[in-house]
This record gives sequence, C-alpha cells and structure tokens, in this order.
Amino acid sequence: MRRKQKRIISITTIIVAILLITGYGVWFFMQSNNVDDNTEIAQNQEKQDVTLKDSEVPMAGEEKIDTDIAEMSPEELFQAFCDGKIKAEARSYYDDTTWTMDNTYFQFEDSTPEEELDVTMLVEKMEPVDLDNDGEVEFILQNPVYGDMCFDCKDGKVVCFSQGEGTAAMCSYTKYDGAYWIVHSDTTHGGRCTYELSKFNGDLEVTDSLRFGWEDWEDTGVKSYYKDDNEISETEYEELYKKVFEEK
Repeated sequence: MRRKQKRIISITTIIVAILLITGYGVWFFMQSNNVDDNTEIAQNQEKQDVTLKDSEVPMAGEEKIDTDIAEMSPEELFQAFCDGKIKAEARSYYDDTTWTMDNTYFQFEDSTPEEELDVTMLVEKMEPVDLDNDGEVEFILQNPVYGDMCFDCKDGKVVCFSQGEGTAAMCSYTKYDGAYWIVHSDTTHGGRCTYELSKFNGDLEVTDSLRFGWEDWEDTGVKSYYKDDNEISETEYEELYKKVFEEK
C-alpha cells in the first residue's frame, strides 16, 4: 500500500514538473516575441521620424529657385513676373486690401492672340521711373483704360503698390514739388473732376498727399473748386493744375 502511494506521489511530482517546465517555456517564448515586436516597432518609428525630418527639408531644386529669385536684379524680377515665372503682391488704392497677382491680370499685344485681346487688360511696358523717390527706378505697365500699374522690384519680391482701379481711379504719375507723385484721377464722369496725389518713400509708405478738383453735381455750368478740404477759386485751381501737371 505504501509502495503504491509513493508511486502515485512520484507520478504526480513528475506531472507537476512537466507542467511547470512547459508553462515556463510558453512564457519565455511569448516574452521573446514581445521583445522582437517592440524592437521592430521602435525601428519602424525611427524610420518614420527620419522620413518626416527628411520631408521637412526643402528639395534641392526648390531651394535653388528661392536663391535664384533672391539674387535677381530688379529688371530680372520684373521680367520674370511678366513672363509668369513669379507672382507679385498687389495693394489696393482704396484700403489696406492685398492680393496675389500674376501675369493673367494683363495682356501683351505681341503674345496674345488677336481674338483674345481685351482693351481693359492690354498693357505696354513704359520707361522705368523712380516713383517712390528712393533713387531706384520702379517699373510701369500702362493700360489705355485704367492707366498705370506701378511695380517695386527688389529683395526677391515684386510689389504692385499702385494701379488703376476703375475709371473713377485711373492711375498715372507726375513730378511735382521736387518729387514724383502717384495720381488717381476721375475725369470721365459727370458732375466732378478729381485728382488725388500720393507721395511714396522707398518703403512704399505714403509720406504726403494732395487732393483737388471741382464739382458741379447739377450740371449747371457753375463749378465749385477745392484743394483738400478747402474751397478755392477757379484761378487758384488752374494755377495748381499747372504746377502739378505742366511745370516740371
């Protein structure tokens, strides 16, 4: 009887040992797989991080284009804009509105099919003039309906800082009182004739302004003349007009 009990105990011990060994083997196998999986995840994460960092670096070609633009002369910048290779920042005469402008805003007669020509978009390159009085010339595209588009080109940027914005604000320029002034005028509508002058500096800031003209809203033939907020005589108006537009 005792021998039988000892035998049962031995068998039980062996079975428990086998179960323990098997369980430990399964646990060890699972732990090894987890380590491998974690290592693979970490490696994949490192690859993703490297890929992300690489994607944040500008392409060599893009970097070269930016460098090329920054090194362009004013004449080269203006030509690149006219050719549609770069865009310009445009600023409104009426308020602080800005927008992006490209060469689809205008047409050159020699590069536009005749059937597509639009007189309100047709422009001609004019002689560059120092319109902002900083010793460096600005570039001008002239339209027969709305007048001049004035471009400052430097430091890798093209800025259209003044242009005609409708027939009530036709753009031109004049030399008055020893400096160049941008002029927005309305001379084609009934009841009024207005001239608004702005003098710019090299930072494209308006440093002085002048407004004058006449009104006859009832079309009576009797005009009232003004300069800024003050009423002036017809003689004073004619003298001012000559100084602004005829005397250089």
